[in-house]
Order: sequence, then structure tokens, then C-alpha cells
Amino acid sequence: MKQWGAAVFCLMVLFSVAQAWTARQGGSFILSVPSAEGATAGSVVFLGKSETLFPDGNGLKTVLGVPCELKPGKYPLSLRLTGPNGLNEQRLGTVVIGRTRFPTVSFWLKPAKKKLLKRDLIGEEWALIEKVLAQEEPVQLWVGKFLRPASGEVSMAFGTQEYVNRKKRGQHRGFDIAVPIGTRIKAANNGTVVFAQKLTAFGGTIVIDHGQGVHTLYFHLSKFLATVGQAVNKGDVIALSGNSGISSGPHLHWGLSVHNLRVDPNQWTKHAF
Repeated sequence: MKQWGAAVFCLMVLFSVAQAWTARQGGSFILSVPSAEGATAGSVVFLGKSETLFPDGNGLKTVLGVPCELKPGKYPLSLRLTGPNGLNEQRLGTVVIGRTRFPTVSFWLKPAKKKLLKRDLIGEEWALIEKVLAQEEPVQLWVGKFLRPASGEVSMAFGTQEYVNRKKRGQHRGFDIAVPIGTRIKAANNGTVVFAQKLTAFGGTIVIDHGQGVHTLYFHLSKFLATVGQAVNKGDVIALSGNSGISSGPHLHWGLSVHNLRVDPNQWTKHAF
């Protein structure tokens, strides 16, 4: 699948024409406001969601994600900044979303595994995970590029259109790596373990909070080696891989969430955000 660079948008002090930058379906991009502009706080509204801008030492910034199913085209963005005098300033911009060519895959689940696809079970378990994804630590904990949690063949890329037992199910929201059961799984970057539970649909699940609304998810694990509340560094072993939950074979499902939106984690291994 074609990769893309991280788009960085730095707002100017004054402009008469709306700013524009590009991103792709399923991708992430940075929105930053330099410290020279004097803003002390801010927020951005994109695709109907409002997100906070976080201090990063050089001003304010946040990382935004693009849904993989969003149609290519131009989308508005609204930025609200607060200055040291307490006055608010609103600015407008445009994001041009490009198309990503997602692959298609078809696979078969045995009857016992297929029963786990019931939407009520998946919804109940996902609600547990979303509780931690909704919590946003204001300090950026990650450093530089992310690493893949395990080495192995990519069995399903992010955004892949899935057909299970010949029925269309939607697009894959993670990055699957085929590895034998018991493979050591590493933390993709610095952060804090905020979730570690054995679930029925997702199997053994760990979530790491990397700060500023960025989390990584690890599914189908067989054993936990890290505990909730534990601080981990990039490359630390946090678990062993497995074949638990809804899985057609031993593998790791690795996900990355930006403000509770699943985006392509592989992009984060190519570019530092």
C-alpha cells in the first residue's frame, strides 16, 4: 500500500485566503501553531469533532486523523485560538483528502469463531476499550517514529475491505502481523498501559496511552507481561502473541487511535509526528 508523508500545517499570523493542506484516507497529519503567534490555548474543529491543541514546547499542536471511509475531496477546518489577553480569534482552513487504494481480502471463520461476530458482543467489549481511548493525557509521551510491535509477514493491512465467509463486513481498522503463538510483542513507543484484559471478541487486549489523544492497541494476545498503570518504553516487551478472540489464525492485530479514531499505524513507523 502506498505510504504518505505527514502533512504539517503552520498557521500564519494573518492571512486573507483560507489555508489548505493535504492528507489521505486513513492517514494522520499535524496541525501546529508556532509560539511566535502568542496563542496560549486553542482548539480545532474538523469533521464535526472539536479537539484541544496541546503545548509542545514550540507552540501548540495536535495530531488529527482521517477516517478511511471518508470520500476524497475538500473539507473545512475551524481553528479557535486564545491569546494572553484572553481574546479569542477564529481562523478557517481547508483539508484536501486524497484517495488511498485499500486492498480486499476474503477469509473463512469456523462456526465457533463466527458466533463471536455478534454485534452486541463486539459493541459491549468495544465500549470498555473506548473508555480509555476517550481519556487524553495532555503531555506527549511518545518520541520519534513508532516501531512495529513484532516482526513478521503482514497478513492484513489497514483499511482492507473484509469478506468473512463470503459476506462483506467493512474495512479493517488495524494492521495484522502473522506471528507464531508466544511471539514477544513490544511497545510501539513510550507510554502508559491503561488497559489489559482478556476479552471474548478481541482476545487478550492491551492499550497503551502515548499522550495527547494517541493510543496503540494490541489484540489476540495469549499472555500479558505488562500491567495497567505501568510506564513502558519503546521496544519493551509487553505481552506474548496468540490466537484468542475472533481470529482465523495466530497473529497480532495492531491498532493506532488518534482522538478515538483508528488510523493507519504503519504511517507512524515511517514519519515522526
